[in-house]
Amino acid sequence: MPPAGRHPRQLLDGLIDRVEQLHSSPLVACKVLNLLKDPEFDVRQVQRQLETDPALAAAVLRLVNSSCFGIAQKVSSLRQAIALLGARALRLTVLSFGLVDRLTWGAPGKVCADYWRRALTIATSASHLCVRRDAVRPDEAYSAGLLADVGVLVLAQLDTEAYVSLYGRHRHGRELVEAERDQYGFDHCTLGAELLARWSLPKRLTHSVFGHHARRPGRRALDLVVLAGDVLADVLWESDTPRLPDAQRLLLGEFGLDLDGFISLVLQCKSDIAENAELFHAELTGSINCDALMENALRLYRREALETALDLDSLTAIMEQDVPAM
Repeated sequence: MPPAGRHPRQLLDGLIDRVEQLHSSPLVACKVLNLLKDPEFDVRQVQRQLETDPALAAAVLRLVNSSCFGIAQKVSSLRQAIALLGARALRLTVLSFGLVDRLTWGAPGKVCADYWRRALTIATSASHLCVRRDAVRPDEAYSAGLLADVGVLVLAQLDTEAYVSLYGRHRHGRELVEAERDQYGFDHCTLGAELLARWSLPKRLTHSVFGHHARRPGRRALDLVVLAGDVLADVLWESDTPRLPDAQRLLLGEFGLDLDGFISLVLQCKSDIAENAELFHAELTGSINCDALMENALRLYRREALETALDLDSLTAIMEQDVPAM
């Protein structure tokens, strides 16, 4: 239950107020994201905004000069860096260093490490899956995945002792969400969505953050790819996870990915997650064991195929018994 005398809504609003007091509303990041919505964005306008946030401007320069871009000569001009990065890489830089990085300040290392592992996995998986959903752009799916669990960072930062203990006792997903509701009266999905809405991020994005642990009928395309990314955030890092059957059924039913498609997706994601971790200077704990995951997926596929065949045989036998003798 929420703390005595505090309504869940009051507690939620109070946490968001405290976030803004600690880090200030990221107006620059939000303004840059709005400018980047236009494919023909004005580099000079973006530059003027970034120059008012030296830390964010430094992050942009650091990124463009990193090994990921392999530029022979160092870039010192912010305008040149913006032009070289392009809208997608710049948007992700602003999201990661302008929003997420600030929210990690003060949060325990274990929670931050877990956050980055899940965030990069959800974002990468969602961006790959959205090619099968015409209504979702890869950069939009990636952004939504990157921000899906920001509520976890807020709770870990502002109610550290109690929340870190709770977080460590419950599996991420529905189990964690239910424990959060018992403790606070709301969960990290609701908190994250409310925070992003306060900062005027797009409604499609906040809606996907709100529902990334819940499977509901009639979901929007963006919500669906983020939900699938959340399932894969467990499956890829834990090859014997109980969520593997759900993942395979979801990928087949909603995205048309059979066993071969699933294995191909896993291999693509493993490579891209490692590259993105380097891009965002995130150290990921653990490893993705593709061999074990493929073995478990194949075993599950064969078992379900056998069960289906046995069910069909039983049905055929029953139908034959019901046919009157001629």
